[in-house]
Amino acid sequence: MAILAQCPICRGLRSLKIQICTCGEDLGKAKRSGRVRYWIQYRLPNGKQRKELVGTSINDARAADGKRKAQKKEGRIFDMLPESKITFSELSEWYLDLNSVKRLASYDRVGQALKAFNQVFGDRRVNEIKQTDIEGYQAKRKTDGRADATVDMEIKTAQAMVSKAFDNDMIDGRVLKAFRRTRKLLTLGANARSQLVSLEQYHKLLTKAPAHYRAVLILAMHTGMRLGEIKALKWSHIDRQAGMIRLPAGTVKEHKPKSIPINHHVKKALDALPHAIHHDFVI
Repeated sequence: MAILAQCPICRGLRSLKIQICTCGEDLGKAKRSGRVRYWIQYRLPNGKQRKELVGTSINDARAADGKRKAQKKEGRIFDMLPESKITFSELSEWYLDLNSVKRLASYDRVGQALKAFNQVFGDRRVNEIKQTDIEGYQAKRKTDGRADATVDMEIKTAQAMVSKAFDNDMIDGRVLKAFRRTRKLLTLGANARSQLVSLEQYHKLLTKAPAHYRAVLILAMHTGMRLGEIKALKWSHIDRQAGMIRLPAGTVKEHKPKSIPINHHVKKALDALPHAIHHDFVI
């Protein structure tokens, strides 16, 4: 077991013996000014290593460390789980710092969704959040004018975080159950697009559109790509030899790789576009 100090600048966890962080921050001064947060690190009886945020007091950290040592010695494993104290904002911080989450193409959206949740639940202990609370959040967001799809996305993001925390023994199943039992606002197919653009309307759009936007219209019309996929399209995604656009999973809404054939209209539009020097994006 150990007590670790979190650098207020790079947020790295350091031994109490270290006075200067690898980022250059003077941890001694930061501790005296109350800017350092303390964590305790320990292993559960099943061998899994855990880190638990205590606060800005070294005395509280030492007390928490001693308590965990006693609980481990007595075999009280469930008393060692910190879900009774961890808040939604602390759990969000842990989740957003995971490398697997940082690599997501939707990382910014995940952060925004959790930020919206934290405005309501940030200071609440995670194990206190009930299904009725989440349903109340849905109603509040609707009152604020948010679309059903947006609210569902926010809850789905929070659910993914809670599931990850459950898999890592940070919370128990009661919290996960509250999120999983909350029903979506949007029914299947309710947000399907019903408006179609005729060929005549498409040609009018091409005539009126600025030159730099015509390629976007051509790609959308002849490939069926979403606007986000078009904006994320890179020259490295284009397989000219095979005549295909190959979108990686990170740029596709379904999170699965997608291959799209290139017809002569798309080929002509791509050939007319200049290649940027400082980036690989097509548009």
